[in-house]
Amino acid sequence: MAWLASFVVLGFIGVIGVIINVGRLRFQRRTARELRALVAVPRSSLPRPEVVDLPTPVARYRELAVGDRAPAQTLRLRHGGTFCMSPTAKAGPIRGNQLFTADPPGFVWVGRVRMFPGVWVDARDMAIAGEGSMRVLLDDTIAIVDARGPHLDQGAALRLLAEMVWYPTSLFDPRYVAWSAIDADHARATLRFGDREVSGVFEFGPDGLPLRMSAERFMDKGELRPWGGVYGDWRTVSGMRVPFEAEVTWQLASGPFSYAHWLVESMEYDEEQAATARGTASERSGRAPASTLGALPDDGPALSR
Repeated sequence: MAWLASFVVLGFIGVIGVIINVGRLRFQRRTARELRALVAVPRSSLPRPEVVDLPTPVARYRELAVGDRAPAQTLRLRHGGTFCMSPTAKAGPIRGNQLFTADPPGFVWVGRVRMFPGVWVDARDMAIAGEGSMRVLLDDTIAIVDARGPHLDQGAALRLLAEMVWYPTSLFDPRYVAWSAIDADHARATLRFGDREVSGVFEFGPDGLPLRMSAERFMDKGELRPWGGVYGDWRTVSGMRVPFEAEVTWQLASGPFSYAHWLVESMEYDEEQAATARGTASERSGRAPASTLGALPDDGPALSR
């Protein structure tokens, strides 16, 4: 009977492996379709003005971060860092990949968080054509969250606005972003995202670069709470000044909850056509496309600065 029990256990393990592989294949193919949908959104028919009046700290930031650099159309970003599921949970290592577009602004992000050795949570967050959505699965298979709606739209748009510092030419496109003065160190940015507008306040440091962005954002249960991010480790990439570190925090009734700490590992600008073509070719061949954002690891990421 021992051999029979061993056979049953091995068969069970094999079935679980097949289920996980099928789930991973579906997740990758769905993500590939969403990436193509992002880059396929029609661009604005309005010409981009070359000169606009900006509040003093924003004009200084533009000169420091962009200068006369031509607008970036896309950004592919890879990051490590840590992520915490709840105020009482322990933060775990994360590896994420993200594709941004500038006209119109949007993104698709795919991340993987290690919960325990060998146990991962996979997530996809996106903002496309005025709509946001979030999907979270246990090892690409068991759905934990699959949400969309007005509150997700607002949250995704605010995330997009806060993360435009990674391709800052988009922050100075008046077709989508409008700036209003507050004082010498603060200015309000309003992003037009589809039929929605969201606003956040940027605080600028003595060096002229953003220290943080803050806004009122909807939480999962529809409650508006203060939310924002802090930027650091500024470097020059492709002619732009961009942060290589960001920490995101909710201000809860119980106190601040810093749930995401990103450490950027690489940035590639204006590479979306080649990435999308790779995803299309893989799907047509019947193979699981290695995500056009980059394959996610099966073990803990080595964080680099």
